Amino acid sequence: MDNARKHIIIVGGGTAGSVLAARLSEAHSFAVTLLEVGPDDDSYDNAILDPARAPEAWLGAPPVAMTPMTNGNGFIPMLQGRMLGGTSAVNGLATLRGLPEDYDGWEAAGLAGWGWADVVETFKAAEHDHDFSASHLHGNDGPLPVRRWRREEMGRAQTAFFDGMAEVGEKAVSDINDPSQLPGIGVFPVTIDQDGNRVTTSRAYLTPDVRARENLTIRTGAEVRRIHIDGQRATGVELADGEELTADDIVVTAGALWTPNLLMRSGIGPAGHLNEHGIHVHQDLPVGQTMSDHLGPGIRYQHEGPRGGTAGPAQSLYIGASDGTNVDYHLFPIAPPLTDGPTEFMMAVFLLRSSGMGAVKLGAQPQDGPVVTVPPLPEDGLARLRDGFRRLAAWEKSSAAAALGCKPAEPLDLTLADAPAIALERFTVSYGHMTSTCPMGSVLDANCRVLGLEGLRVADASAMPTIPSGNTYLGCVMIAERVARKMKDEVSGT
Repeated sequence: MDNARKHIIIVGGGTAGSVLAARLSEAHSFAVTLLEVGPDDDSYDNAILDPARAPEAWLGAPPVAMTPMTNGNGFIPMLQGRMLGGTSAVNGLATLRGLPEDYDGWEAAGLAGWGWADVVETFKAAEHDHDFSASHLHGNDGPLPVRRWRREEMGRAQTAFFDGMAEVGEKAVSDINDPSQLPGIGVFPVTIDQDGNRVTTSRAYLTPDVRARENLTIRTGAEVRRIHIDGQRATGVELADGEELTADDIVVTAGALWTPNLLMRSGIGPAGHLNEHGIHVHQDLPVGQTMSDHLGPGIRYQHEGPRGGTAGPAQSLYIGASDGTNVDYHLFPIAPPLTDGPTEFMMAVFLLRSSGMGAVKLGAQPQDGPVVTVPPLPEDGLARLRDGFRRLAAWEKSSAAAALGCKPAEPLDLTLADAPAIALERFTVSYGHMTSTCPMGSVLDANCRVLGLEGLRVADASAMPTIPSGNTYLGCVMIAERVARKMKDEVSGT
């Protein structure tokens, strides 16, 4: 690469890293190296590409951490995709954005340029929406193809849920990315191509033409052990095999669990915790101390009929508001991978706000993965879950549910006041929306630069100051797009 260019190393080729590499390499003044610990996206198999097998892809991803349930009743797997495209290769493909008030809250907290009026333009620029014309909410020129699931793509459980919720009086919603239509029952918008295959951020952004750029190098199978810090500047990275790479700027996009792990291993984090591990402290910052995630209980059901009829690729979704107005939970059926056994699915109720009191800490040995403590529910969590359970109980009595022939695998009276607590005891699920482990405002500035250091940024879900009220996949794309723009503007002087 040309030594006259500014050398950028991106650590992590996942959801955000793929976007960042494509956008930064648009600028000839940058020489970009993307480092990904996993394989390239030519390794994708049918479990990844076929959205109907999304549960299989998700559950087939090795857990980053197994965090104990608060009741000691087992473990909650914390998952991230470790391949080019990252979690966008194993998630449920849901391209929800959260709500305007989420981002206006970021701006009100002092993070200028992160309000809804700003970020909605980035969301629009990232998508090519095949269902809606360009508007104040949707774009038609971006790299990510977006469309909504159609009825014929639903399996029996999803159809029965959608129809049953409409039957008991819930409003059908045509666009769940339009806050004015919520709450209501709808279907997820997803990133799939014209053949119905999953489109990850690496496939959408790192196209053959982009990969051919002479200022972009993509290295897979490249595990970063630590970031080198010289004084108050990040100067490069050390790989697991001992190779050292220098850079003018480093952007970490390793995900909300691995990003804080790497920063702490590099001496950036809570001084007391780093001292416990014998790590020299370069910058005392609250890395890993404010983790958020969307958690909730799952209710297991069985239904009559062929197992393969449970799940199509489509996913219906009820977006609820426990006070009748302010959206604060998701309720939907989750189908398991197609394996032998009873025909089952699960109804999950995920709270869309978090106490932000989870944590990511270092394992005992350098090679250990992060140690995760999930955030406890917000104080009003059980009360909000009761509203979801009340609506689920109404659905159970619908003719659509009766036609499905479903029954709870473990009988539970959903109308009981303590039903949410009982369900949480039996089965707590993570939505896979881990965020806010290196947030803007306490670890990063509003340009996602690590406070007190030069040449180092974070541009993934770690950077979110609070968790959005929705799925976080598209939020990671938005952050990467905006950080790339900020870095290009800084070089050009605009």
